[in-house]
Amino acid sequence: MFEEKRNIFFIQEHLEKKIFHGGIGNVDIEKILMQHNFKPLLFPYHYDFSIRAKLSRFYFLVKTILNLKPASLIVIQFPLYARMNKLLVQLLPLLKRAKIIYIIADIDGLKDDDHSLLQKEIRSFKKVRYFIVHNNNMRQWFLSTVPEGKFSLLYFFDFMAPYCFKPRSKTNIIAFAGNLSKSLFLEQLHQINSEPLQFNLYGPGFTALMNDQKNISYKGQFEPYTLPQLLQGSFGLVWDGNSIDGEGGSIGNYMRYITHHKVSLYILAGLPIIIYEKAGAAELIKQYNIGFTISNLFEIEQKIKLLTDNDYQQMILNMRGLAEKISTGKFLENALNEIIRQIVD
Repeated sequence: MFEEKRNIFFIQEHLEKKIFHGGIGNVDIEKILMQHNFKPLLFPYHYDFSIRAKLSRFYFLVKTILNLKPASLIVIQFPLYARMNKLLVQLLPLLKRAKIIYIIADIDGLKDDDHSLLQKEIRSFKKVRYFIVHNNNMRQWFLSTVPEGKFSLLYFFDFMAPYCFKPRSKTNIIAFAGNLSKSLFLEQLHQINSEPLQFNLYGPGFTALMNDQKNISYKGQFEPYTLPQLLQGSFGLVWDGNSIDGEGGSIGNYMRYITHHKVSLYILAGLPIIIYEKAGAAELIKQYNIGFTISNLFEIEQKIKLLTDNDYQQMILNMRGLAEKISTGKFLENALNEIIRQIVD
């Protein structure tokens, strides 16, 4: 549907970044928008704070507002970071009746348990009507905050990397990828006291306490688009916070609302997923039968034991169709079509 529209734009903030870990989902969203002929709105001299650069950005702001046709469609990843981008978003609906679509990447106030920031974010949300959100849990949160909002669901983050389905068998080896310094539960894995369970860790922030855990093997940090080919193990773990016994801290609570990007990583790697039972993506894991849910990490060994080899291989098979869609940007494409259909109607 959006291919039929000419005046479609997105505010570009991520495409030119050099990503080694984190933020790859933001980059891929902008790649997909470009593929579907959304025109980038990119302020010049992004990393230059000289007077000349500031004047150039102000000129670009004025020119953009004057040249945009009424009722143009602007897609924005939230949160925005650049000050001029935020100003542009505030002015466009007032001066040009532009339709704004927020693709929600993060809700930082919720993630960091920062009430002041959350209230500021909510004020931003209330100025917009159309949203692409991660999953149904996030939609329910938004409906309690922006009841007049219109929503489509992303379900899974697209990840523009080749999928890699190596032969795998059921073992007790579990992969975990992410910013390890934000995953302090990893420093407590010795408490599981289960000799068969082993955890392969990938990403930055490996700590001395993690290194002390006998059931951890640190594999290193790799370029994101190569990671699906490199993950070793039989399962991929989706867990956050500072506790191995249920959610811990604000980041642990934040699991309830988001679909982690690492879910898509594990799908591309053909790794059945172990996920917190109240996580935003837990229902998807059960719906597609691509893993199992847990209430705490102590349950993992027994649940793996109860899983038959045939059950395990079926989970891998169920991932193939999802992997193809994730690697080619289909989930964002579908979400955009759905939200634009609501705008047109």
